[in-house]
Amino acid sequence: MRYLLVTGLALAITPLAFISLPAAAQSLGFPDDYSLMSRSSDRTDAAPATPSAQTLDEIVAVVGEGVILESELNQAVARIRARAGGRADQMPPNILRSQVLDQLIMQRLQVQRAQERGVEISEQEIDDGIRRIAQQNNMNMQQFTRAVAADSMTMDQLRAQIREELMVSKLRRQEVMSKVAVSDEDVDRYLENQSLRNAQDREYRIRHILMPIDPGADTATIEATRDQLEALRQQIVDGDADFADVAAAHSKGENALDGGDMGWMEGDYLTRTFRDVVPTLAPGETSEVFRDDRGFHLVQVEDVRGNDSLANQPKVMVEEVQTRHILLKPNEIRDNERTRELARQIRERLEAGDDFAALAREYSDDSATANQGGDLGWVQPQQQRLDPVTRRQLEALAPGEVSPVFQAADGYEILKVTDRRERDQTREAARERVRRTLGEQKSVEEGELWLRKLRDEAYVDVRMPGYQSTDGG
Repeated sequence: MRYLLVTGLALAITPLAFISLPAAAQSLGFPDDYSLMSRSSDRTDAAPATPSAQTLDEIVAVVGEGVILESELNQAVARIRARAGGRADQMPPNILRSQVLDQLIMQRLQVQRAQERGVEISEQEIDDGIRRIAQQNNMNMQQFTRAVAADSMTMDQLRAQIREELMVSKLRRQEVMSKVAVSDEDVDRYLENQSLRNAQDREYRIRHILMPIDPGADTATIEATRDQLEALRQQIVDGDADFADVAAAHSKGENALDGGDMGWMEGDYLTRTFRDVVPTLAPGETSEVFRDDRGFHLVQVEDVRGNDSLANQPKVMVEEVQTRHILLKPNEIRDNERTRELARQIRERLEAGDDFAALAREYSDDSATANQGGDLGWVQPQQQRLDPVTRRQLEALAPGEVSPVFQAADGYEILKVTDRRERDQTREAARERVRRTLGEQKSVEEGELWLRKLRDEAYVDVRMPGYQSTDGG
């Protein structure tokens, strides 16, 4: 089966084991036939090797202070073949194995970087990840466990994969997302440009072929690569070849194993590489060969559909609650029981008619709001990060009502709702959508640079026979 994933990385290609070797052994270098399964020379009392004991699990790549074994590569290739079906058969075996090995290398490099940075994943985070995957696949845990077993995996192997993916995801947030910022000016500029476009935006279903060029490639190599892609394009245009099959067999792009399928992309958010090409193509049309700093590209638009522009989106109405609160926190002088009793006494005074703001100034332990009489301003219960108990209390109170004493995350709390309203937040929602999408676009670009730098700075020794680099380097 093909699981929906926690982080978007392909479990099908995630290594099932991480093997770290002593730095001293690394400095000596590994012989090409180095095996972790059979090393009779390591022991003077080793028994004569039987035929089954001589099976070698050879190293196909040394990555930093770890290795990738042939058995790992074989497992990953088998999963890719199962997922891609007949399309994988269109690709020469050595190209398929090279692509999968490159992805394993990049995954291993990211895991190693996460370990170096001290990124840790708790067992609870892994449990939550498994539950999310099961839910996304509309399964209960019993069904999901059976499905994992049917896919020739153990739950321990799946947990190891999820741990690695969560580590990589957390690392990317630290090293990539922290560098991504979308300013108000970025949003304003986009909205200004959008107002000059048609009322209907467009979305494109795109397939993509990439043939990378080494930055140091000579003119002859560059021209040969262009000619190869031009010839493939002609086969597609003449109807002698299917774009998806050509992509699977020849593309070095990250979507190659899916026939170059990039899914639906909104025209407003096309990357710079596609921005001037894709909108000019009709459904079913294949582009001319074009080039950027990565190499030569060919795209085909499978379909086009209209999408309402932000200006035509339906109104977004949100409920807001104007509220005050009194928060009492246990401390070294006042234990939990005395804190709860004080909260009960304050609640009785409120019921007797004492002023809420005055009591908040006198007793509340929330230093940010106490001087303002506990005023929290206008709050959106469904959209702000409120304690679930606090949210339920806000939703239940009418204007003028005071909540009972309840225990929240920070202590004992009393709420008063002074007013409720509905507010049109269409413009804010539109700006947030733009901000989020621009952030995703920037994160993709920043992530590509980060991965390229990670690979360039790492020690990688590929030992797979017939290996052909698929990363453009």
